Amino acid sequence: MKGPAHTIDSIEKAIEDLLIRGYDGGFLIIDVSGTDYFIQLRKYILASGNYGIELSFPKAKWSEFFFTALVAYCDKAQINYTISKGDASKEELDFLDIDFGKETHEAHNFIKNIITEIFGLKRDVKLFVRLENAALA
Repeated sequence: MKGPAHTIDSIEKAIEDLLIRGYDGGFLIIDVSGTDYFIQLRKYILASGNYGIELSFPKAKWSEFFFTALVAYCDKAQINYTISKGDASKEELDFLDIDFGKETHEAHNFIKNIITEIFGLKRDVKLFVRLENAALA
């Protein structure tokens, strides 16, 4: 990955940037250094003032175990989610979707839990972020 490494705590700013600067369909990819793991957030705009961010976590070969653990985590924590169908690399996949609306702090806390509890990584893991389809800072 190119660019500066981030920490779990410093990615909250990137999540806020997606909400503030992202266009409809803009996205933020958080890659976990030294792994094939990633987390993706997408911005949606439904109408003027009606926008937010949502997490979409794929049920792919690399993430199937994590997907199941994430569903169980959401059920236990009573976090609302949906399972949707989508296309990724010409393969139909299930996605776990969570709508955070404008609550970037909640999205950040959830991502911290994915990294530490679901992926089982330490808090000091290096992360790389990529913001796409957004206005320049």
